[in-house]
Amino acid sequence: MSTILYEDENHKCIKFEGLTAEGEIPSNQFLIVHNRRGLLLDCGGYRVYKTILGEMAHFLPAGSLDYIFLSHQDPDIGSGINLWLPICNAKILVSALWERFVPAFCVRGIAEGRLFPIPDQGVRFQLSDAPLMAIAAHFLHSPGNFHLYDPVAKILFTSDLGASVAAHKAVIDTDDDFRLHIENMRGFHNRYMPSNTACRNWAAMVRKLDVEMIVPQHGAHIVGKSLVETFYQWVETEKTALDDFGDELFQLPNEEVVTIL
Repeated sequence: MSTILYEDENHKCIKFEGLTAEGEIPSNQFLIVHNRRGLLLDCGGYRVYKTILGEMAHFLPAGSLDYIFLSHQDPDIGSGINLWLPICNAKILVSALWERFVPAFCVRGIAEGRLFPIPDQGVRFQLSDAPLMAIAAHFLHSPGNFHLYDPVAKILFTSDLGASVAAHKAVIDTDDDFRLHIENMRGFHNRYMPSNTACRNWAAMVRKLDVEMIVPQHGAHIVGKSLVETFYQWVETEKTALDDFGDELFQLPNEEVVTIL
């Protein structure tokens, strides 16, 4: 299904959700449209391609995509890109760290000349005449990770940061909802985000932006400036993987031999 996150005369942000089958990681994919040109954010894997293509047709033909933005290297982010490249002329924006890995998702040569490697400090660019910004989010959870900021919609797309599993609501817009929502974010955050230092540095950086909505790749999104600030405070203080598990993750297997074949 599709949800319009923001809309004005020239600009739209659309969230595609509920596309994966039971037992698979539930992911959100996103489309930004400005003056009939488009950016597809985290296009997803092979299994969601046909559904996204059908949903996207209500807003924009695939041939009008100028960019496919991959926030990092996970398969749920962009392993279906091989299906998108033949039907559009979009440039692929991805961290310079992952530039050489993207062709592993593609038939030989199809991505040649179409990759734009994002430098570590991020980059400002335009969709038609709308400004967009790739924001550094390194180690949250990938060493080459970028969030996408849309200053027209005042939305910060945060990839896996703020991801929730089995959220009690699709939109978190009250303090009470946020308190309940913390439990839905905590398990993912505590295991997949390795560094509280990275979390604090990220929060200090993004506070300089005018953000009214936090939209992660998994689960519910957070709406309202006060809750955006509450989210930043939670990110700064919540335990991360190395805080939570420490040396518990670094132990040899027990002596039991498990039959696999």
